[in-house]
Amino acid sequence: MKVSGVAYVYTGVLWLISFCSWSCHTHKSMTPEEVASSFMYALQHAHYDSAKHYATQDSYEMIDLVASIAESTPQGKKKIQQSEIVVQKVFIQGDSGYVTYLNNTVHTTETFPLVLEAGEWKIRFAHQLPVPDSSSAEQILPPADTSNP
Repeated sequence: MKVSGVAYVYTGVLWLISFCSWSCHTHKSMTPEEVASSFMYALQHAHYDSAKHYATQDSYEMIDLVASIAESTPQGKKKIQQSEIVVQKVFIQGDSGYVTYLNNTVHTTETFPLVLEAGEWKIRFAHQLPVPDSSSAEQILPPADTSNP
């Protein structure tokens, strides 16, 4: 009797592992546009951990900085949440590209690089990156290495 109970448990565990494996492989990766929209939505609504999901690991420090500024000034947080920000343009070339956001509230644009990491598109959110000229398809350069002053 004990042997058949253990067999049922093992069968159940194997079935669960198979199901989870199948569902993970059928999950569709997000498009660069979806990642860009989800990232900005998360930042706007103070979902900073969610924003990190859509960003490269080297962007976490900048996201934390935005979070601390927003949390320390209630007017700043309210202003961010009330901004009308839309994805204006996404340019992809191979495993990299960029996204340009339009802030309709203050009529400004910001551009951030996109990179493909482990099959998923991510935003590289950092202040030291150059903004590409949108009139041509130039190469996006990584941030300068500042580790050796």
